[in-house]
Amino acid sequence: MENLFKIKQIKCTEDDLKKIGFDKTYTKKGLEKHKFITIKIYGLNCAQANILKQTALSSGTDCAVHKETITGKIESSDCILSGNLSEFKKIIEKLKFQPLKLSQLSQEIKKVIFENELENTIIRENLINWQDRPYLMGILNITPDSFSDGGKYLDPESAINQYKSLIENGADFIDIGGESTRHFAKKISVEEEINRVIPVIKAIREFDNKTIISIDTRNSKTADIALTEGADIVNDISSGDWDEKMFDIIKKHNCPIILNHSKGSPDIMQNNTTYDDVIDEILDYFKQKITDLLNLGINKANIIIDPGIGFGKNTAQNYEIIDRIEEFQALGYPILIGHSRKSFIKERINTENIEDLDIATAVISSKLIEKKVNILRVHNIKTNKIVLKLNNF
Repeated sequence: MENLFKIKQIKCTEDDLKKIGFDKTYTKKGLEKHKFITIKIYGLNCAQANILKQTALSSGTDCAVHKETITGKIESSDCILSGNLSEFKKIIEKLKFQPLKLSQLSQEIKKVIFENELENTIIRENLINWQDRPYLMGILNITPDSFSDGGKYLDPESAINQYKSLIENGADFIDIGGESTRHFAKKISVEEEINRVIPVIKAIREFDNKTIISIDTRNSKTADIALTEGADIVNDISSGDWDEKMFDIIKKHNCPIILNHSKGSPDIMQNNTTYDDVIDEILDYFKQKITDLLNLGINKANIIIDPGIGFGKNTAQNYEIIDRIEEFQALGYPILIGHSRKSFIKERINTENIEDLDIATAVISSKLIEKKVNILRVHNIKTNKIVLKLNNF
């Protein structure tokens, strides 16, 4: 049977409304009725869940709860609440007047949906507007054993040349690391790490005082010296779990830190990849880390999160993180993903060929851009710059 109508599924934007001739003065208001959102709320008791469901129904939408919530045969239920922005505003307003701490729930829902815009930050006189576009972080490993480019940039001259190449091809940040974090990699001494990275950072700052440099380290001493010599960001794969002094260094230098989720150090992280729900557990981990940082007086604008692709996760879990990456946006912090050439890609396409891995990395980058990830940490900047252009950035 021939189709009589042309139909396609879209995620409605203000531009979509304008293109169909919708009144331009009401596009923001109109978008509230056409932007659909789903959130998950954990561990409500039966009374709370029942009230939430009835509130959702009275607001024109619905809330999924456990089938035994109505009978009270269970102690608690997770809830999945969906609706457009207009419906969520109604739910939030109605919950304000409900008992059982649901007025507090209304404020938390409001915060997740309406108050999680990312704060701009200034790094080395560069305005980083996270709402504006995705940023590219180029990888510079000064190591003999990194999984992709180990040994290629060990001497300072080759490292500087690679740095220049990354910048010329469009890198916004450069992530410099002196210790491999590949699966089962053994730790090196802090002194060895310092000897690898500090001469390169110092050499770069002799001719470039503008480019943003991230130091990839889990050691507070390395971070402290690197920041003193010209690094701007600390990328700690352990989120301060390895070295308890790391957060003190972040506070001392008032610099951004990238919090990475990992199950243990690189030499043991793949020994346990068991999760009840990988996203939920990572979210809980970040919530605690963020609370710790804020309680120390560290600026909210100095926190970036990285779910840790490949760090204590199996292939299926890595792809699940990518598929569900939007769930991390509810935390209200910039998101970095480091997926470039990693083993979960190798397993899916069954190759070690770098060119093939870069193509696959670029495909995933495009998906992450659509999902509004803020930083892509990659080896091949040139290819990923093309991906940005194809996505109108």
